Amino acid sequence: MQKREIVKAINGKEKGFLIVFRDSRFVSVRFVKFILSEKKHFANLLAHLEEHGPVPRVHGNTQRRPHNCLPFQDVRNVVVFLDNYATEFGIPHPAPLHGRDGILPIFLPASHTCKSVHKVYVESCATSGHRPAGITLFSKIWEQCLPHIKFMPPRSDVCETCEKMRRRVVEAVSEEAKLAATGALSDHILYAQKERNFYQQKTRDAKEEWDEHAPAVAPPHRPVTNELKKVHYTFDFAQNVSLPHTARQMGPLYFKTPYKVHLFGVNCEAIPEQVNFLLGEKDTIGEDGKKSHNPNTVVSLLHYFFDSHGQGEKECFLHADNCVGQNKNKTVISYLAWRCLKGLHEKITLSFMIAGHTRCLVDGCFGLVKQKYRRADCFTMDQLAEVVKSSAAPNVAQCYPDSDINWHQWDDFFVNHFRKVPNITKMHHFEFSSSNLTGEVKCRQTVDDDWLSIDLLKTSKEVLLAAGLPPVIPAGGLSTKRQAYLYSDIRPFVPEAWKDVLCPAPLPAPEED
Repeated sequence: MQKREIVKAINGKEKGFLIVFRDSRFVSVRFVKFILSEKKHFANLLAHLEEHGPVPRVHGNTQRRPHNCLPFQDVRNVVVFLDNYATEFGIPHPAPLHGRDGILPIFLPASHTCKSVHKVYVESCATSGHRPAGITLFSKIWEQCLPHIKFMPPRSDVCETCEKMRRRVVEAVSEEAKLAATGALSDHILYAQKERNFYQQKTRDAKEEWDEHAPAVAPPHRPVTNELKKVHYTFDFAQNVSLPHTARQMGPLYFKTPYKVHLFGVNCEAIPEQVNFLLGEKDTIGEDGKKSHNPNTVVSLLHYFFDSHGQGEKECFLHADNCVGQNKNKTVISYLAWRCLKGLHEKITLSFMIAGHTRCLVDGCFGLVKQKYRRADCFTMDQLAEVVKSSAAPNVAQCYPDSDINWHQWDDFFVNHFRKVPNITKMHHFEFSSSNLTGEVKCRQTVDDDWLSIDLLKTSKEVLLAAGLPPVIPAGGLSTKRQAYLYSDIRPFVPEAWKDVLCPAPLPAPEED
């Protein structure tokens, strides 16, 4: 077929024009237009068909790294910057969201935007001499590598269950489905409100009792020496802080991993007073602070708190967030039963708030510390302790190793003496008493449920008390690699007077036998 005949077929009114190509019949004029407008592409198709047969073509750059893509080091710089930025300005979620592998979400203030964060990132890159990524690529790296860092909406309810139920109400089509979804949401909110009312009532009772029967002598008190039976404590970990830190943070430091300081607080609402334990990463359990938030750390700090800051009460109430890895586990439960069997308390009630509804006074004091920390210059643990003390009147700082805190191997010790609590994740309230010789614990899911009694003690009380305390675990310290990193990468950001305090020269690696 000649070209003029094809053109005539297109421009004319011959709608049923027939083309025969290799015994294939085409009646669509679009194919003819394609041949005329894409001659080179059509020739390539024919060449591929002749060489490889009727198989899909594969682009030559498939599985090749584009020449203009961002190098791995620049992508890593974005990730490190965002992680440090979230540490500086973020607010941690009280519990991990469903499907996030236990990663605690961090919410940036609602006043921040991706554009404003990217602006700070570009300024930091200019200061440190790094190649900045564009805002589109910056957002993509953020979404793929750090999806747990989010912006908090102005009216954010961080409870995952609440959000799912609200979505079901919106997506419900029939009236029956909408009523059922609305009822489920209402029941969940009422359940959370009951638990919140229980927490608030216990704090009010503790304050009223304290006003009437406050001890005349400051702590420490010997156990069970005061007639206090409503003392209330709340304990939790805060988000880590870093050293060195300045009010005008230097841009290149955003791309580094400074010295981490873990913050654990125990709040006595009746006084009110909150003891904040400052734990450097070299002073915690595990090398480089890798086991700083495990149950042995929590129990060791609680044990020290009761010995050094307790009010000598006979009975107390404890509240904590619903984190299984830190608080809600067999080690903490066994420790409280052990305290009662040992006569250090007559009665202890431990309650866990519902995930997403766990905001309490200990978080409020952490927030005051964070506000003061952002406006302060800190280069040593002592300076950080002063920041904590000056943040608010209730805040007290307790540094390790200035105090007599010992890490103990509680988990292995309790395995030989106590049983596990079945379905512990479903229970929110636990009660322990010294009057029972079998280590009985009473547990229930809500404040309205009946108590379920479980005997935890495997051995006898005499055998348990004769065992004494678990063995002491030495602090993990810093690895040689971490020491070298702090010395080479972090030390230049520390003033001369405190270089050897925060980032001393690395110690030689111990010789292997």
